Amino acid sequence: MSDLASSVPSPDDPADPRGRSTDASGHDPLAEVIADLADLAGVAGLVEQAAPLDDSEPTAHTIAALLGAPTTSSAELADAVAWCYDDAALPLLLPLVRHDDPRVRRAVAQALPSVLGEAPPDETVRALLTLSADEDDDVRDWACFALGTQLSEVDTPMVRDALAARLDDPHDDTRCEALLGLARRRDERALPVLRERLSRDNVFSLEIDAAGALGHSSLHTPIRGHLAGWDDDVVARVCAALRLTDPDGVGDDLLDGLAEWFRTGAPHATDEDRYWWTVTLQVLEHAEYRAPEIAEQVHDRLTGSEPSTTLMLASRLAQLAGDHGWPRWSPSR
Repeated sequence: MSDLASSVPSPDDPADPRGRSTDASGHDPLAEVIADLADLAGVAGLVEQAAPLDDSEPTAHTIAALLGAPTTSSAELADAVAWCYDDAALPLLLPLVRHDDPRVRRAVAQALPSVLGEAPPDETVRALLTLSADEDDDVRDWACFALGTQLSEVDTPMVRDALAARLDDPHDDTRCEALLGLARRRDERALPVLRERLSRDNVFSLEIDAAGALGHSSLHTPIRGHLAGWDDDVVARVCAALRLTDPDGVGDDLLDGLAEWFRTGAPHATDEDRYWWTVTLQVLEHAEYRAPEIAEQVHDRLTGSEPSTTLMLASRLAQLAGDHGWPRWSPSR
């Protein structure tokens, strides 16, 4: 374990009056991070007094200033953390996982994926695993969203088990985010839960999303029973889930429409002919792993048209398919 990971306090660590933990020798790792940031900025007085937040995006130095000022309120700290996108703030946020105020912990769960940057995800994932079992509903909700969707490329038994542990959470959003996270990883534990949820008269849109992400054909008929009553912004997601669970595939209309789009030069976003590409993007938002299947069938439809095939092989669809093992795509294109 790195020094950074060891700075996250354990439940048995003594806490100082401001809620920061120290180790057995009285050493405060967070204070060192704050001091280092102040030295790097050349503003030794920065941590003496926190400047009022303005409309600009909070940075690592903003967070350091707030943490270093004894008058900083939890609400002010939570607001700054929640809207911080500065990668340099990551070592400041990780120790706040065990902050006394749930507003701060919720903000940390919200911000961690945004400040991860190019850092290895291990410590961030460990922090979110802790937050996914928090006593506060909103904290668990944001942590499950971060683990389940924002960091869906992180697929380990610990992450899956943490999400599975929330499948019967009393908080609706937390439970749904956990279910979606499992479905995105195609974990078999999601299937019986989805069958039961979709058998009800009323379902959540995230449960429909999860059914699409899992893509099991046994969920197609249950989804058809929930096509009506959605707001306009949800309808496309429900239709995508219906295609993804169809035992006959995502639909010839979509594949034919995509092929025609490439034949006509794959118009820009301002062109009306973009419709089938928009539908495809919604399908892949649910289940990116279906990209090879879609790409191959569109490629077959373009046989004999070299310009269209070349355009297709250089497209975002081909790249997504290549990311999931489609052999026709080459990074050199």
